[in-house]
Amino acid sequence: MVLLKRCISIFEKEEIIKKLLDELKMTKPNYDKKWRYYSGDHDILHKRIVNDPMKNDMRVYFNYCRKMVQNSVGYLLGKPVSYNSKTDNKEFLSLIDYNFNTWEHNHNIKLKIISSINGHAYEVSFINSEGDFQCAVYHPSEMIVLHDNSVENRITLAVRKYKVKFDDSEYIDVWDDTHFRNYKINGGTYELLDEKKHRFSRCPVRELRNNDSKKSTFEDIMRIVDIYNSIHSANAQEIMDHRNAYLVLQNCKIELEEAKKMRDNGILMLPNPQAKAYWLTKDINANFVKDELQMLQDEIYAQSHQVNLNENFQSNTSGVTIRLKLQELENQSAISESDFDQLLKSRLKLFCEYLKVSENKEFDYKDIAISFTRNVPVDDVANAQMVAALNGIVPHEDLLGKLSFISNPSAAYERLLKQLENSKDVTSGNSDLIVIPAHEDPVDPTGF
Repeated sequence: MVLLKRCISIFEKEEIIKKLLDELKMTKPNYDKKWRYYSGDHDILHKRIVNDPMKNDMRVYFNYCRKMVQNSVGYLLGKPVSYNSKTDNKEFLSLIDYNFNTWEHNHNIKLKIISSINGHAYEVSFINSEGDFQCAVYHPSEMIVLHDNSVENRITLAVRKYKVKFDDSEYIDVWDDTHFRNYKINGGTYELLDEKKHRFSRCPVRELRNNDSKKSTFEDIMRIVDIYNSIHSANAQEIMDHRNAYLVLQNCKIELEEAKKMRDNGILMLPNPQAKAYWLTKDINANFVKDELQMLQDEIYAQSHQVNLNENFQSNTSGVTIRLKLQELENQSAISESDFDQLLKSRLKLFCEYLKVSENKEFDYKDIAISFTRNVPVDDVANAQMVAALNGIVPHEDLLGKLSFISNPSAAYERLLKQLENSKDVTSGNSDLIVIPAHEDPVDPTGF
C-alpha cells in the first residue's frame, strides 16, 4: 500500500513537472531577449536599415541596459553585507564568516545581476563535494517553481531544465521538500538518473525579486534605447556615405549604368567641357538631432531612477550631496534591500540546519542582524571624528561599522582587543621586547 501511494505520488509529480516545463517554454523567449540586451545583442544589429547594397549599413548600439544594471547592483552590493549578532554570539559569527567568505560576495552580486536582468532569480542551497554549505543561482529562463497555497507562499517544488555541453540530451533537476532528483528526457518520458535526500527541512530553493512587480531594471527603457540606437546609426550612415548631399551633373547627360560604373571605380568623366559637377547639400538641423538625443538619454536615466554621474557631478562633490542626488536610486535600493534581506535570512535558516548536522551545534538565525553598506564616496575623516565623539556612548562594534574600510566590525574589534592585550603585556614587563623611553630633550652629539 505504501509502495502504491509512492508510485501515485511520483506519477502526479511528473504531471506537474510537465505543466511547469510547458509554462517555462512559453516564458523563456521574454527572458532570452532581456539577456540579449544586457549582453549587447540589440535588435538594431539584426535588421538592415538601408536597401542599397552599395551604401554603408553601419549600426551602432549603446548598452544602457548593462550600465543601469551594474550601477544599481554596484550601489547596493559593491561592498559586502555584514552580519552582527544581537546576543553577541561570537562563535556563530565566526562560523558564518568561515563558511561564507570564499563565495558569498561574488554569489550575491551574480544573484542580484540576474534578478535585475530578468526581474527575479532563483537561489538553491546545497552541500558541495567537500561537504561545505554553498548556494547556486539560476535564471528564470531555465528554472520554474511551484508555490503552495499557504500564507507563507512557500516554494514546494522547483524544476530546472538544461543541456550539457557536447551532449544533445536534455536533463531536469527537481527539488521538493525532501528530495533532489535528476532526470534525463527520453522523448516524452523522464528517466530517473539520481535520487537523494537534500538534508534540509524544506525545499532549498528561494526566489529573489528585483521589485514588487518582478520587472527588469531596464524593461521600461528598452524601446527608448532602440530609438537612441537608431538615431545614432542613421547619423553615422549619413556621414560615411555623404547622404546629406546629392551629386549634381549640369549640362550633360549620363546613363544610369555609366554613372554606376564611375561610382564603383571612383572616377568622374564628364562628356563635354561645358559640363559641371558639384554637391547639393541638405540643410540638416544639427541642434535638433543633438537635443533629441539628449532628451532620450535623460529619459533613460529618469526611467531607470539613476543619475548620469559623468555629466552632473564635479570631482569635489561631497558624499552627502551625491546621496541627495541619488535619492531615487536610494529609494529603489531600499526596496531591493528589503527583498534581499529576506532571502539572506532564509539562507541563514538553512545554514543553521547544516550546522546542526555537521557541527552538532544549534544556532538561531533570528539572532543575526544583516547590514547593507551603500557603495558611495564617504568622508572617512568626518566618520572618524563621529566615532571618536560617540566613544563610550555607542557600542564599539557599531562604531567600527561606520568606517568604510572595515568590512567585519566584530572581527576588527576582536583584533583590537588582542592588540591592546599585547600592548599591556609589553608595558608590564611580561614580554621579551625592550621598550626604550624617548628623551624629552634629545642630546646633541656635537656638544653644542
